[in-house]
Amino acid sequence: MAKSKRINFNEFMSGEFKVKDREKRQRRVKKVTQLAVSAALPIATCGAIGTLGFAMKAFAATTGTNAVVASAPIAIEAGAKEWMSSQTLSTLAHVLDPLVDIMVALSFPIASVIIVGSCFFFMFGKSEKAWDGIMKAGLGYVLIQVSPLILDVLKQVGNAV
Repeated sequence: MAKSKRINFNEFMSGEFKVKDREKRQRRVKKVTQLAVSAALPIATCGAIGTLGFAMKAFAATTGTNAVVASAPIAIEAGAKEWMSSQTLSTLAHVLDPLVDIMVALSFPIASVIIVGSCFFFMFGKSEKAWDGIMKAGLGYVLIQVSPLILDVLKQVGNAV
């Protein structure tokens, strides 16, 4: 099924609607290009810039000077990549912390409301639906309360590997 589009008669007769569509497409392409460049630029440059900066610090620490030998980045490059990957892993490990904290804080009030609501089903004679709601609310509450522990275990396993 094709999408229909409403075009003003005057815009249709003058051909203005084509110009507006073209400008809209160009803005969309420009926005996507900007997003792609802003996402790819740090990825593309972090290997070179991060390695060079790390190599300069390492060389300065060992020699006490600020001069850089041409072979220094090659010798340190693997260490810099490992350092970047550990920093990235550490950052990614803590990205969800605020979300987990909010979920843990809200789990008790939400589970309480669901359990109280399920108790009303007992009053209306729908005990199966009431037990189902109570069990799901209780299981959800327990899993959300245990989720920080599960995330810590996963983080420890990831660090061990």
